[in-house]
Amino acid sequence: MLFLDVQGTLISDYDKSPIDGALELIRSLNKEKIPYVIITNNTKKLDFLNYLQNLDFEINEKVYIDPFCVLKDHLKPCKIAAFGAKEFLDSLQELGYELDYKNPKAFLVASYDDFKFQDFASMIEYVKNDIQAIAMHESSIYKKSSRLYPGVGSIMAMLKNAYDFDYKVIGKPSKAFYESALNLLKQQDINANFEKTLIISDDFKGDLLGAYELGMQTALVLSGKISSTQGLDITKLNFIYDSIKDYYISRFK
Repeated sequence: MLFLDVQGTLISDYDKSPIDGALELIRSLNKEKIPYVIITNNTKKLDFLNYLQNLDFEINEKVYIDPFCVLKDHLKPCKIAAFGAKEFLDSLQELGYELDYKNPKAFLVASYDDFKFQDFASMIEYVKNDIQAIAMHESSIYKKSSRLYPGVGSIMAMLKNAYDFDYKVIGKPSKAFYESALNLLKQQDINANFEKTLIISDDFKGDLLGAYELGMQTALVLSGKISSTQGLDITKLNFIYDSIKDYYISRFK
């Protein structure tokens, strides 16, 4: 069974189009009835699954999960402070959360390429006042317009270095998120466990290391955030592919 990342793995970081071989892989998995789950740290579009379907990916809600899908399991709708792109803030409000930067029950952090130091100062103030801290995921870096930006994991590490505190992670690579992905398979009467799962992603630190520690097999694709294995501990990788097309060819051709 497979866990499949999206950004940089199935779709291009450059123009969001399907990476060569990605559509064919999903069609083949469906045809051969090979269990898989699409696991993404998307924190912008509530309708991201529909977006992928419009790109001709033949996937449905039974095999798709992102942090929005499980957020309410960790934090019921309440007053929150949220930091991220406007799409993220809009999506949270659509889910029933109320933005309140004066008296929030928790503060949430998502990927964003326009953070200000005033934002970080506000986060530190919340931490000092024992406001619950939530990282929507823990990606190390992300790619936009051919440039690399620090991901939420890196932002939280910076804050933790400034003022020690604990925080909850909703998406990858948290164990809870990966267990939720397994549960999607179990709901289909599939005997799923981490040891039988191969995860394919372009994020070595943000996705694969956590998966490796849970006993999953790991496959790194060099089509997204990183283009080489230089500086990586490749002993934590079972497979390395230039792109998802290489995996598709090795599996189905």
